[in-house]
Amino acid sequence: KKIICCGLLLLIKEIKGIEMDCRQRIVSTIVRAHRQLEGGGFEVRRPFPSNNVLGEQFDPFLLLDHLGPIEAKPGEAVGAPWHPHRGFQTISYLLEGELVHKDSAGNTGTLRPGDFQLMTAGAGVIHDESPSDYVKQHGGRSEGFQIWVNLRKVDKMIEPYYQDFAADSIPIYQGERFIAKIAAGTGFDLTGPVETKTPIQFIDVHAEPDAIIEHSLPMAFSLGIYVYRGSIIFPNQPSNRNSKANEGDFAVLENVADDSSTGTSLARIIVPEHAGPTKFLILAGIPLRESIARAGPFVMNTQAELRQAFLDYQSGNFAKIPATFKSKTRHTDKFDPTKHKLV
Repeated sequence: KKIICCGLLLLIKEIKGIEMDCRQRIVSTIVRAHRQLEGGGFEVRRPFPSNNVLGEQFDPFLLLDHLGPIEAKPGEAVGAPWHPHRGFQTISYLLEGELVHKDSAGNTGTLRPGDFQLMTAGAGVIHDESPSDYVKQHGGRSEGFQIWVNLRKVDKMIEPYYQDFAADSIPIYQGERFIAKIAAGTGFDLTGPVETKTPIQFIDVHAEPDAIIEHSLPMAFSLGIYVYRGSIIFPNQPSNRNSKANEGDFAVLENVADDSSTGTSLARIIVPEHAGPTKFLILAGIPLRESIARAGPFVMNTQAELRQAFLDYQSGNFAKIPATFKSKTRHTDKFDPTKHKLV
């Protein structure tokens, strides 16, 4: 006999004679994001890859960067000038500011607060990600995220493409004392529009003090939670595990089954009374369990493939398949930071 326990508030791993379909996730490790300079000289907080959490340990995710919040003076804003990528997908999510993307095939796109972009590098792209002319001229606050999601070996060299998603296309779940924006995958009975080749969940949660968030996900998914405002607690943890994550912390929660398992697991999160308004990202995905060879902007499966990527780029034989835009945000009005804000 089986029962579903994801709606329960109790952690019960075994009940005599009953097999559970749902198990609560246990914290494996909590690490603090380190700071480093990227692109043209802007600072990011990067919880992984690091000495504590390598991308391979959080398969299928390769990287998480948190830009800002940065307050730039007029003429100071910088971005990530022209650079290549091959072998993975990126998701960019903007909280503040205005970001312009362009590539060597002549594609352009603009992100404003709440917008997402999926970039599939595949066989290769050469692109530029920079603040808009308005932000460069006037300065202002910028904040956002970028994650890298690995591609399976069979998808490494697919044709590159982009998809931009306007803020109002992202479904929002209204819970008790919290909201959840589901960008990718299914969560809280809603499905986001961002479709990666590797199945993932990308959810942004905004919560008030005393909120209790219960998130169901497949047992086989890797799961990590990055806190970018406030603090959270993972209840019912073993006494030898850290159960609190503060701003800038990334919590990796243990997988509770192998890749073939079809059951459901539960992540339970509490926002302490003293935490104030709290915001965090839920990242989850099915592990690929493939070899990884990575260096700089390239992620392949073997060292030979990695060397070929560098050779192609250095010889000018790179990004020969033009990327296409499958969807755009199509902002036509002039950017106004007092009006264009995250909802």
